[in-house]
Amino acid sequence: MKMRDLPRAALCLGLTSAAFAAPTVPAAEEKAAAQAEIWVKEQSIYAARGRGDIGAYLANTATDYLAWPPLRTMPEGHAGLDRTGRELKGKNQEKLAMRFTGFAMNGDTAIIYYDTHRTQRSDGTPADERFEVTHTWVREDGQWKVLGGMARATPKR
Repeated sequence: MKMRDLPRAALCLGLTSAAFAAPTVPAAEEKAAAQAEIWVKEQSIYAARGRGDIGAYLANTATDYLAWPPLRTMPEGHAGLDRTGRELKGKNQEKLAMRFTGFAMNGDTAIIYYDTHRTQRSDGTPADERFEVTHTWVREDGQWKVLGGMARATPKR
């Protein structure tokens, strides 16, 4: 390598290093703020669903959203949420409690964990159903949006 090539080599090395840099771990305050914001969004999604309205969920999904609801055979995207919205039309009696269980964040990606206990279905039928849920959130255009998730019936332990 010639001396005149050193600045170019240094620039290439610097750009390569930046391209492979690890995502940033947020400061405690940033993580706490994101967790609070996302938890409020999760609660509003379920509150609206309890009123038979899936709009809050749809408004908070990322562009390439895909999640696996506990009673579906496969992961579903926006079309699955639309289907759920049609199924809930006029059904607004769901009673459900939520309990936060965990949160992880790295850069513009966060994962929230919680469980739910449904005591009444949307049609008014009494229930005793428990689910464990994880949603992955990403910052899209400066807003936290659900990219994906998975829920399951709580197993007997």
